[in-house]
Amino acid sequence: MSLVEKLLDAYPAETGMPPRLLGEAVDKLYECAGVCLTCADAAAAEQDPEKIVMSIKCVRLDNDCADLCTVAARILARQTGYDAPTTMAVIEATRTVLRASADAAEEFEEIPYFGLSAKACRETEKLLDQLVQQMDSSEAAEGYPTSPPSATTPAGASMNSGARTAEEADMSEDELRGMHVDELREMAGEKGLSGVHKMRKEELIEAIRGKRGS
Repeated sequence: MSLVEKLLDAYPAETGMPPRLLGEAVDKLYECAGVCLTCADAAAAEQDPEKIVMSIKCVRLDNDCADLCTVAARILARQTGYDAPTTMAVIEATRTVLRASADAAEEFEEIPYFGLSAKACRETEKLLDQLVQQMDSSEAAEGYPTSPPSATTPAGASMNSGARTAEEADMSEDELRGMHVDELREMAGEKGLSGVHKMRKEELIEAIRGKRGS
């Protein structure tokens, strides 16, 4: 068990997320950030002009990937005041850049440092996929997390949304389109739909109106 896992295991409130998986994700994100930065630095030392020109995109994506992996690790390590839309948005952005960085690096996988970078990005993306699946599971959705509500959530927001539940069922498509995506996700969650944090606005509207399965 890593130090991060031990710290998450010692967290005084119930998070609903296995400390091992969460800790492993945080550790892997930091590791990938280090690999990508080292890869970009190694590419900067390249002497072959042709390789330098061809690998510019890889270097850019390595740096972007390192930045987003670091941010994602920091966000995931914070459980108090958990805010699902923020966390999921960061995870999705990180998965996107991990995929793009791996795709670009694999074009030069015969070069050792790019091959290692691609491997780290693929492994990290796979681990984040597992984490998202866990977060979207019914068990996690019921109790993740039970720590204090987000400081960014207005006081009484949950009570107000609950009071609207009866009338929301009869809301028109135009009314739904006028709502913020976070409100739609909350509404979809109340209806028992799964995977709502990955849905875009149009998908949420269709799901709420019963045009697609949960």
